[in-house]
Amino acid sequence: MRINSLKTKGFRNLSSLELEFDGDKSVFAFVGPNGHGKTNLLEAIYLCSLSKSFKTHTNQDLVAFDADFCSVKCKLDETELDVIITKTPEQKTLKINGVKKTSAELIGTLKAVFFSPDDLTEMAMAPKLRRRYLDVLLSQADKEYLGTLMKYQETVRQRNALLKKIREGSAKPAELDFWDGNLTELGFTIVQKRSDLITGLKPVLGGLYAKISKTDDELDIRYKAPFDEIADKNIFAEHIFLGRERDIATGITQTGPHRDDLEFLINGHDMVFFASRGEWRSLVLALKFAEIKLIEEKTGEKPVLLLDDVFSELDEVRQKYLFEAIKGTQTFITTTHKEFLEGVMSSPVIYEVKSGTVC
Repeated sequence: MRINSLKTKGFRNLSSLELEFDGDKSVFAFVGPNGHGKTNLLEAIYLCSLSKSFKTHTNQDLVAFDADFCSVKCKLDETELDVIITKTPEQKTLKINGVKKTSAELIGTLKAVFFSPDDLTEMAMAPKLRRRYLDVLLSQADKEYLGTLMKYQETVRQRNALLKKIREGSAKPAELDFWDGNLTELGFTIVQKRSDLITGLKPVLGGLYAKISKTDDELDIRYKAPFDEIADKNIFAEHIFLGRERDIATGITQTGPHRDDLEFLINGHDMVFFASRGEWRSLVLALKFAEIKLIEEKTGEKPVLLLDDVFSELDEVRQKYLFEAIKGTQTFITTTHKEFLEGVMSSPVIYEVKSGTVC
């Protein structure tokens, strides 16, 4: 899978641009000072891949201050992806080859793996962001998972709204039966698919971590749930039912895969409490390579790789390993100085970025 061209209009601070990417090259570097729009270029590609930003949950943030709308277009070999966002009315339109599509239909067409220094903090600090790693990977590799996840998220929203009505006395607890049934069926499917992914991820991740860290440390990854929801659907349903009073009191559904976590261990010790920043660097890099490998195995297509300012967090050894490992993968990278590219990769295509202009 390759991106042949990228067009933007009214997107963030970027001037209207059209970039053509040489099919004989695999690495494309956007170089310039911080705050001039380098990361916005990666965000535009990510938007065409996942239908959303990695920086904001508000679509209107993507539209330039002096524009009424923005558009991003990615051209693949035989496919053209369009994302159009308008301020008034607040609307996002997705298209494949000119035909309107839903997010579920768009996601997986352009597969992308994104890596930035923020990943180190996110993996270490926030269960929500550790779950997101699984969801982004599985959503690009498995259309069934994506559909189930979207239905599950809607079920949680509807159930939470009902919980608040019950708490206020305008609805009855028995009305939860329908949503609890959906929550059980959809949630159990999600947990099973996540669990299967982790089973396949363990040996891949362990081997990659050993190579990157250059140690004999043993890395393990576990799916962390408050009860045995992975093995038994009936236990899952029982815990949802037993948690009703608590959920009604808080107005929030507190049982299910939207509350689960990932646990990373080195030599049996939880990395959240014991790992150094260097160990987190090695883990996140290993996770990204594992993501590339598993997407390719499951879909037969290599994803594009988006690397945002990785030189600020990776030492020379990890940088060399990174660029050795991604040979043949179309890669878009941002950096503040050309010098960072010297001796690390061979003949990248370099674009200068200044005040939203790319040349």
